[in-house]
Amino acid sequence: MKLKGLILLLAVVVCGIFESHAQRLEEHFYSSARYRRMEMGVVAGGAYLFTSMPEAINASAKLGFRAALQMSYIWQERCALQLEIGYLHNKIEAGAESNRLDVKSNVLEIPLLFSYRGLGRMRFNVGPQFSLGGTARYQLPTEKIEFGRLRSTVGYVLGVGVDLSDHLLLEARYTGNFRQTLNYFEGMEFDSRSSWATLSIGYMF
Repeated sequence: MKLKGLILLLAVVVCGIFESHAQRLEEHFYSSARYRRMEMGVVAGGAYLFTSMPEAINASAKLGFRAALQMSYIWQERCALQLEIGYLHNKIEAGAESNRLDVKSNVLEIPLLFSYRGLGRMRFNVGPQFSLGGTARYQLPTEKIEFGRLRSTVGYVLGVGVDLSDHLLLEARYTGNFRQTLNYFEGMEFDSRSSWATLSIGYMF
């Protein structure tokens, strides 16, 4: 009888310990899950192009615009993996003063960013960016001429944003190329290097 009682007591203690640990484990996963969420939003704003081209091209960049859809997976309210699908448009005036031509660039870009959001309302973004369909063209009286890409296929993004409210976001970012691009203009062939500074306002759902 004493052995049976001891076994019964031991079983009760083991069950109690198991139940306590199971409860703590459940609370831990429940607490972690509360901070895991998806965020989506749209952003739009101005984009300024910095580019280095030969003096003979006499290039002058104009202010363009950028719009993008953002999708973020957030955990612990501090870190997020952010995927974007964006469209970027810029224009460059090039050529002699008496014959200025508009070089128009349209880029479909896909940034994949790590976002840190652990400093108040600030968020810091960094990561690679993949650019598709980034060919620029200029218009002659009879046809459109290829200028070539202003974006390398893979570049990088550095950005900082601030949450103005629960839904509004103000963000500044710098986008660079990892290498030069090959361009053509009125019989000239040359390498150029470009980068972009953007300032956007976004609405997060």
